[in-house]
Amino acid sequence: MSSARGGTRNAGHKTSSIPRPSDATRAGQRNGGKDSTRGGEFTRPIARDKQLVKGRGKRGVIWTAAMVITAALVAALFVLPVKAWLRQQDDIERKEQELAALDLANAELADEVAKLQTPAGIEEAAREEIGYVRRGEIRLTVLPAPQAPITMPDGWPYDAVAQIVSVRSQGTINP
Repeated sequence: MSSARGGTRNAGHKTSSIPRPSDATRAGQRNGGKDSTRGGEFTRPIARDKQLVKGRGKRGVIWTAAMVITAALVAALFVLPVKAWLRQQDDIERKEQELAALDLANAELADEVAKLQTPAGIEEAAREEIGYVRRGEIRLTVLPAPQAPITMPDGWPYDAVAQIVSVRSQGTINP
């Protein structure tokens, strides 16, 4: 058959057999309640009498609990590892500073060892450590003078002198 607009009806191809959205829900009901579309059981609303949680308040509590759990997971997966990484970076910096100080100490000890491998270095170390003297030399040890106690009588001129002596003995004012 032909129509006035130039279209012909093709008997081999029927577009009316493609289910439309309203037809798809009816088809799901005809298949024993099973939806023929992919994921239909997730997108179809659940009847009120079959819902596990009824009421807005209970759903809000569950939603809040889900958000808390999600936040805890985010913290466990992202925040805590980043904190640990930053703490490790601080530890690395501190250990590098310690390593630099130990390297400096090792260099000083290596210099001392090199010095002690010479005859002049051995003699100097023996003089400092065990008091070595050559034949004909006299060793003199000069000890610093002990701090004499300041015993002055109480009264006007002696109080000022005692303050001056205590300040000078502390080394805050040079004479």
